[in-house]
Amino acid sequence: MILSKFRQPFVIAEIGMNHNGSLKKAFRLVKEAKKAGVDAVKFQMHIAEEETLENAPHHPYFKSEGRFEFFKRTAFSAKEWKQLRNYSHKLKLAFIVSPFSLKAAEILKKIKVDAYKIASGEVTNHPILEYINKIQIPVLMSSGMSNWRELDEAVKILNNRLQVLFQCSSVFPCRPESVGLNVIEEMRKKYKNLVIGFSDHTLDNFSSIAALVKGATVFEKHFALSKKDYAPDARFSLEPEEMKKYVEGIRFVSRVLQTKVDKNSVAKYKEMKKIFEKSIVAARDLKKGKILKMSNLAFKKPGDGIKANCYKNLVGKKLVRNKCKDEKIMFQDLI
Repeated sequence: MILSKFRQPFVIAEIGMNHNGSLKKAFRLVKEAKKAGVDAVKFQMHIAEEETLENAPHHPYFKSEGRFEFFKRTAFSAKEWKQLRNYSHKLKLAFIVSPFSLKAAEILKKIKVDAYKIASGEVTNHPILEYINKIQIPVLMSSGMSNWRELDEAVKILNNRLQVLFQCSSVFPCRPESVGLNVIEEMRKKYKNLVIGFSDHTLDNFSSIAALVKGATVFEKHFALSKKDYAPDARFSLEPEEMKKYVEGIRFVSRVLQTKVDKNSVAKYKEMKKIFEKSIVAARDLKKGKILKMSNLAFKKPGDGIKANCYKNLVGKKLVRNKCKDEKIMFQDLI
């Protein structure tokens, strides 16, 4: 299983089509993703003729060329996909690809990708789900634009292969009001045998940190060399330095969440307690034989004498020796 080979939290750099058809750029994206500290890279395999009609509505992004033309122009050959897979494995990155047609799923089977990622728009594409469920390759699935009924059907079909289900909102960019972290908790209760992840379409890192606290352990974030690149998802993606900070943030908070602290174990604060806590001292010069009252006591650093919380044990006791102002009062000074 893919997740058994890698640490958690598990972070995926969603490269998608941000390579714009350039194999050289795809290699560079994989290299930069590795430098940023991710666990996996994810691409999309589009075969225009197999997945879309030429006159199908397309995203407003496609102005200079249609979506159909974009998919044809940017497609990699099976040989190029294998080169990308081998390079990713050389860098010890999992190689994940989203198929958008049965033909793409067949090709990816031969290439032996580490996992399929079912994109939001494919959740109701039962023929491709049924085909993938028969293959000995792990599956991750995004919930995106799907309702509970559609998710239940897809999870049932993929019962043999599905490992990770992502909470995801198919809004670009995703505003805080649309993130839906409550769904992570619902998914954890509803699909107890699945790992729950978070596919983050916001422009910040905060939502993923919150998702980690909610129980998500797999994270996906769009990744590009530059937000200005020509690609559908580039302007919603993290650049290399941003991805590095994203991964560092998730790793840091994960350590915080996983490490338990015994509040009764204060030995490590021994020196700090001496510096910052208060000891009981004489509020003024006090004569031998003085019966101590609260007004005779003051509380000052350092905390290496009788602690301030023991003051009631001193009130009413008699001094057996003189004490100067600000001199610590010790138990041996009293009867």
